[in-house]
Amino acid sequence: MTRYQVNYDNIEAFFENGSKVNEVIEKDSGEVPIQTKSLPPQLLHLKLSQEAVEKLKALSGVFVRELKDD
Repeated sequence: MTRYQVNYDNIEAFFENGSKVNEVIEKDSGEVPIQTKSLPPQLLHLKLSQEAVEKLKALSGVFVRELKDD
């Protein structure tokens, strides 16, 4: 699976969609996502299916970026 980073547009988007984002990631990967302690947090190095990526992109204020291998 490809690795991704998930960011929120702003703190309101995090409060509105944070639990939905965690639910999608945990259901897809079977793991609790690694998050920074900042607000809004960044979710890092996530292995996600394309279906999960599309679900996350559909949420308002949530951005998904594919991480490229160096």
